[in-house]
Amino acid sequence: MESNFTELRAVTLADSVETLLLNYIHKEGLVPGELLPKESEIAERLNISRNIVREGVSRLKALNIVESRKRKGMVLVRPDAFVSLKKIADARLFTEADHREMMELRMALEIGMAQFIFLRKTPEAVARLRKLTGPDAYRHDIGTEVNFHSCLFSIGENSMASNFRNVLLGAFAQLEPDCFHHRENPEETKLISTHRQICDALEHGTADEFQAVMKKHFALYLAKSKRIQNRGDKI
Repeated sequence: MESNFTELRAVTLADSVETLLLNYIHKEGLVPGELLPKESEIAERLNISRNIVREGVSRLKALNIVESRKRKGMVLVRPDAFVSLKKIADARLFTEADHREMMELRMALEIGMAQFIFLRKTPEAVARLRKLTGPDAYRHDIGTEVNFHSCLFSIGENSMASNFRNVLLGAFAQLEPDCFHHRENPEETKLISTHRQICDALEHGTADEFQAVMKKHFALYLAKSKRIQNRGDKI
């Protein structure tokens, strides 16, 4: 019983140290690249063992907030908001409902970023994007789909949006190989905008026209989601 209490106390103290370190970072106004106190200093200030401090620090490392550097100590780094989500994706722990919600998030992100992508495009970026359109206008494998839209993210020059590519790679790699093939009525399928049409709108259209083409690109998926929602079936 005493052993269990000791372990519980250690976990609780580690939680407290993690919180205290986060509060310290905020209070001191530390920015990426600056040093945190040494583990021995933190242990002395809080009157706890270095093992407990080390556990608290390891949690911050798992969150990609700090990292250890030789001859320097613990350094605050710019966190990647998608690190934990990517680990879950790589572990293939997402359910079908999770995939559906991630697809909805992807749609909202891409359509919402369309104005920024258009604003920050360059001829070189559009040329790179065109090379990733794939050989078929209406059927894409997972690799083609992810690579094309990842490149699209990068044109927007938003690091968080670009990092979302890594999450997509892990999450959508679990799906069926033909999950991006449109099996609906061929005539209905042709109503969506293709990768090539996205490139055309980005290169020759207006910002609003490009955003409209992006929205049209997901039209069938959105319609399918509505039908599935009404039936209560799976995607």
